[in-house]
Amino acid sequence: MTLNIASLKKDAAFAGHILTHPLDGFWDMKYEKRGRGYIAAFGILLMIISGVFTGEVAGFLFNMTKFVPVNVFFEAEKVLVIFIVFVIGNWSVTTLLDGKGTFKDIALTFGYACFPIGLIQIPTALLTNLFTYREGVYVNLLNNGAWLWFFVLLFLGIMTIHQYTVFKMVLTTVVTVVAMAVIVFVYLLFFSLLTQMGTFIMAIVKEITFRMR
Repeated sequence: MTLNIASLKKDAAFAGHILTHPLDGFWDMKYEKRGRGYIAAFGILLMIISGVFTGEVAGFLFNMTKFVPVNVFFEAEKVLVIFIVFVIGNWSVTTLLDGKGTFKDIALTFGYACFPIGLIQIPTALLTNLFTYREGVYVNLLNNGAWLWFFVLLFLGIMTIHQYTVFKMVLTTVVTVVAMAVIVFVYLLFFSLLTQMGTFIMAIVKEITFRMR
């Protein structure tokens, strides 16, 4: 039990190290094997919780949907879809562009980069119940800062695990966004075709059933 607690403290401390020293942290995550899947998963879970928590707790001055029930499954699906599409898109692109990071490395990087969202937005949601509308600039500053921190961590993390230069990382980011758009398009197209096929089969079944009467 003591060993587990000590290991947990060590892994949590390493997550904090990544937040403050991303280049060193992500390097150690990949090449010193210090990244932990459950910590990355907790970061993604924290992002989901922050979305749900903000929708439920944030003051009505800063939350237009204050009195609308939050759809927990939609919040979870939204984050998980972005996570899956990004990891697949980046992996497919960086595999062609001599990236050194593996599929697991990309997933871990995304998970660790998620921590600022939860760590900042959850307490910010509580503070909105104390702020006036004129103090909303501080709410926006905190929330925008959380997202900026997330993107900086993700950018530096992906650049580190793939051993890219800044220029190549910018190029890869653009191509990754395009790849993500293609993945979403193919998914929607496949889902649409599947729906139409299901409707067509049901129509045939109904027609056959009607004629057999």
